Amino acid sequence: MAQYPQWSYSQSRANMFDECLRKYYYHYYGAHNGWKTESADEMQVRLYRLKQLSNLYLVFGDLAHRMCESAVRSREDGKPKPREAFLEQTMRDLLNQAYKESMDTEQWRLNPKNRTMLSEIYYGDDTLSDRVATIKERAGACTRNLYQTLTWEDLSRASTSILEIEKWDTMLLHDTRVYVKMDLLYRRSNGNIVIVDWKTGKEDDFSDQLMLYAAYVREHYRVPLEQIEIRVEYLLTGKHKEFIATEEDIRKVDENVGRYIEEMRSCVADEYYNRPKDMSYFTPMPSHRVCRDCNFREVCSERIV
Repeated sequence: MAQYPQWSYSQSRANMFDECLRKYYYHYYGAHNGWKTESADEMQVRLYRLKQLSNLYLVFGDLAHRMCESAVRSREDGKPKPREAFLEQTMRDLLNQAYKESMDTEQWRLNPKNRTMLSEIYYGDDTLSDRVATIKERAGACTRNLYQTLTWEDLSRASTSILEIEKWDTMLLHDTRVYVKMDLLYRRSNGNIVIVDWKTGKEDDFSDQLMLYAAYVREHYRVPLEQIEIRVEYLLTGKHKEFIATEEDIRKVDENVGRYIEEMRSCVADEYYNRPKDMSYFTPMPSHRVCRDCNFREVCSERIV
């Protein structure tokens, strides 16, 4: 097993880099090899466990994506679409399972990678009851809206051809492996390829991640940008946004990714091994928003209480 983690880039990594450099260090470097409890030091093991913490919004988002994937795969296999009531009840059951698992701290400590521990329960947050109520409302809205989406309208046509469903892949940018995982990719009868991004929260702007998807599709499927449609489906509200990337969009995202990669590499002492500089180099960036839900608040003395 490598002493240091393998170097790569993802949008989630860039987001954490912006949030807090100390959090970034804990997640990508401090926790590495923490699963090897017999040889890792105490802090590595502790950080690895904390890295595995989830929260209600993350668990719900993952379950909603699994709901969408299940419905799309049923269509792909020629089976009837799952009933809305079944999807909603399944999500509720799995949310309850996550809650129950989180009550057994000892079992989570023994197997943090494969058991759920909600940070709201681990840290005894007073936001738990409000978040539970919010998630219950969102579960109902998302299941009701799934089959009303423009995407599902497309999928109802026999001429629509599914290309990828929740598939991990990579592309190379600035000599760095960049991870790509689209929620859904399909081809319409007119030859256009549609990138679908399911969202379960509030509506927001298009992110660099979506432009990366467009760049990947152009390279991998050898189609021009004007034939690549980007669609964000907001399951909570039933609305959607569509966009077609331009050469300028791709150029900007390439520049942004290059800037992040350059800054991230400035934090390592040895690029070949991806050995980080001392932890003190990763300056804490405390804020109420980030510190409130940070998995590592247990070990960070710089957090805002």
